[in-house]
Amino acid sequence: MAKLSDFNKQLDTKTQTSNNVEENDIVKEYNKIKDLSQQEINAKLFDEVAKQKRDGTFDYQKLEQMVENLKGGLSEQDYKNVKRMLELLK
Repeated sequence: MAKLSDFNKQLDTKTQTSNNVEENDIVKEYNKIKDLSQQEINAKLFDEVAKQKRDGTFDYQKLEQMVENLKGGLSEQDYKNVKRMLELLK
């Protein structure tokens, strides 16, 4: 019979793999935009939002919740800027 600790090890491995994949995806996306101007980044953002709206996959509430979850890690000015951008995406 399997021990509870064995399941915990399996879960930890899956979580680490998932986190590594997400981290790799973030780094990959960052590398795509790191040398772009703010205007170019904004254009890419609005293009992606327009595509998601056309496809029916844009989820404003989910995005809004994500911003609220990040609030503690942002300066007040950064938070205001993100909220302002979020309003433009409606």
